[in-house]
Amino acid sequence: MNVTKIIESALKQLGVLAAGENAEANELVDAIDVLRGLLSQWATKRLYIHKVEQITLNLNGSAKVSPNDSDAPDHKTSISSIVERGLLDGESVYIVRDTNATQDNAEVTYSVNGEVWTFFGDGELSFKALTLPYDVAPDDELQLPPSYERPLVLALALDLSTMFGVEPTQMLLTNYRSATTLLKESNSTPLYASNDLPVGGNHGCY
Repeated sequence: MNVTKIIESALKQLGVLAAGENAEANELVDAIDVLRGLLSQWATKRLYIHKVEQITLNLNGSAKVSPNDSDAPDHKTSISSIVERGLLDGESVYIVRDTNATQDNAEVTYSVNGEVWTFFGDGELSFKALTLPYDVAPDDELQLPPSYERPLVLALALDLSTMFGVEPTQMLLTNYRSATTLLKESNSTPLYASNDLPVGGNHGCY
């Protein structure tokens, strides 16, 4: 679900935007900060939402990806999973996890140690990954199960109400409580794959 669409849906729940209206640039900037904080809060409750991120690494033997500066990453982000097919210097290549059974002729391999993902090979590697959205932009696509969409929009609307000086209606509060209750009862877990990002398959996009 597009970040801008999430924000505009929340603002419409508040009555800040009318049907057919679009959020202004300054409204999006402010709302994105609130959304980022909300996603972090949800992550502490193990309600994980991911975004699709295109990652490009210049491999000179190896390159490291991590969300922590202390790991001295070549690319800073938090990977949850990747498409095991990408481009190496513009040519299709499989990205193979480094295990005891890894083929010796694999052009690109990777290892995972906690939050640190290390990729091995030579050349420019480009691939898609599902990452935790510590940073989000208006055009980002968040991957979330259908049962997450309504609670997220309503929760964001409540968080934005103070910023926009709007008192939440009783209907909004009731709908939020109902949606979050259903979410908790559903025991839903985030989807790590979609038609746009077949993670772990051999027919991924890149």
